[in-house]
Amino acid sequence: MRSILGVLVSALLVVGCAGATGSAAPAASAPAASASGAGAFGGAVQFKYHGQPSTTTVDAVANGTNVSGTAVTQIGTGTHTVQVGCAAQSGDMWAVGGKTEKSTVEGGRAGDWSAVIMKLGSPAKIGIWVSEDASTASDCDAWLKAVDLPTLDLTGFETVESGTLTPPAGLAP
Repeated sequence: MRSILGVLVSALLVVGCAGATGSAAPAASAPAASASGAGAFGGAVQFKYHGQPSTTTVDAVANGTNVSGTAVTQIGTGTHTVQVGCAAQSGDMWAVGGKTEKSTVEGGRAGDWSAVIMKLGSPAKIGIWVSEDASTASDCDAWLKAVDLPTLDLTGFETVESGTLTPPAGLAP
C-alpha cells in the first residue's frame, strides 16, 4: 500500500495520489529530471505535524546522474530514515527518493520506496511519501519519475516553519 503523508500518515490516512486502501502506481506525466549537477545538497527544515515539532534533514551528494545520502524525518519519538538514490523536479516541486533503511513511524517499512517532497514558495511545504512497495519499480529513478509531482494533493503537506532544503544543482524543472 502506498502512503503519502504530509509528513506522517498512518496506513489508513493517506493523502496525495493514494486512497485509504491504496491505489495503482501514479501515472507518469510531466517528465522528472535526474540530478545532473555535482556537489552536496540538502539541509534541514522544521515544521509541526499534528502539533508535534518535527524535522526533516537531507544530507546528500549529487555526482553527475548519481545521487546518494540520507533523508531522516523525526516526528515525536518516531524516526524514518531513507537511503537517497534519486531526485526529480517538476515546476515548483522537487523530491529526493530512495529505499527506507529503517522506520519507527506508522506506515513506514524498511525496504520500501520513500521520498521527501518539497513544494517551493512562500510558505514552502513538505510532504513525506513513507511507503511504496519496492516491487512497483525496478529502480529509484523509475519509481520517482512515475510520481506526478505537480498533481499531488497538497492537503496533507505541512508548512515549513524554519530551515531550508536545497535541491541538487542542475535539477531541471
